[in-house]
Amino acid sequence: MTRGRRRDVLIVGAGRLGSALAEALAENRAFRVTLASRRPAAARAVARRHPSILASLQTAAIAVARVVVLAVPDRSLAPLCRELSRERASWRGVVVLHAAGAYGPEVLGDLARRGAATGVLHPLAAAGAGGARTLRGASARIEGTGRARAAARTIAAGAGMRPWHLPGVRTPAARAAYHAAASLASNDVLALLESAERLLRRHGISGRRARLALLFLTRGVLDRIEARGPAGALTGPASRGDLETLRLQLDALARFDRDAAEAHRALSRRLAGFAAQSGRLDRRAAARVRRALGRGRGRARTVESEG
Repeated sequence: MTRGRRRDVLIVGAGRLGSALAEALAENRAFRVTLASRRPAAARAVARRHPSILASLQTAAIAVARVVVLAVPDRSLAPLCRELSRERASWRGVVVLHAAGAYGPEVLGDLARRGAATGVLHPLAAAGAGGARTLRGASARIEGTGRARAAARTIAAGAGMRPWHLPGVRTPAARAAYHAAASLASNDVLALLESAERLLRRHGISGRRARLALLFLTRGVLDRIEARGPAGALTGPASRGDLETLRLQLDALARFDRDAAEAHRALSRRLAGFAAQSGRLDRRAAARVRRALGRGRGRARTVESEG
C-alpha cells in the first residue's frame, strides 16, 4: 500500500466483522474498499448503506486484489485458502490477512506457498450492528511477515484501531491463551449477565428492567476498573471474607442454575485470593473463604474459624 494514493483493500466476508471493517475503512478517504461474499446480497446490503464500498463477486475481486482481509469464520479459513489459491496463477506481491484470533499466519499456508505475504489482523472487539463504531479504539493483534504486519498496521490505524504487535503470542499455545483471555472478558461476561438476568426474571422482575439494572451495575464496575484498576474496583462478599452471604448466594443459585452456582463459586475463590494479594482482605480470611468454597458441588462447606 503506497503513500500518496488511495489504498485498495479487499475484504472477503460480509458478516459482522467484515461489514464493520469495510464501513470503518470506507469512512477514511485514504482507502478504497471492496467487499466480497459468498452471499452477494449481504455485500450489496452493506454497499447500499455506504456507497463508497464496492460490492463484488469473490472470484472477480480476488483476481486483481493486492491486499486481502479474510473476515470469515475460523473453520472456513483453511478450505477458503485452498479455494483461493486456485483462483489466480500467482499470489506473489499480494498481502493476505486473516482475522481469527486463535490462529497464526500458518493457516494461510496454501497462499503463502503461492507467494503471498501472510499475516493476522484480529480486532479485539465485539463487532456488531454498530458497524464502524464497534471497532474504533479497539486493539488489533497483528502478526506475520514484515509486509503483512505493515499492511495490518495501516488497515488497523485506518479503521480507528490500535495496532498491537505481540511478539510473545507466536505459538499455538500462546495464541490459544490470548484468545481464551478475550473470551473470558467478552463471551463469559455475556454468559454471566444472561444467568443473572434469568435469575431475576424467575423472581418476578421484567426482563427489560432486569437487563438495564444489571448493565448499569456492570458499567459501574468497568468504569471503576478503568479509573482505579481491578483492586480499586473490588466489592462484594468474597472481597470482604463474608462467608455467610456467599453461602446464601450459592444455595439460591444451586436451586435454579447449578452451572451459575459453580461459576460463582470458582470466581469467588479467585476474588478472595485477589483481595488478599491486593491487601484488601486478610490472608487468613481469604484462605478460609477459599477452603469453604472448595471445588465440589453443593453449598459452601462450613469452616471453623481459626484461633
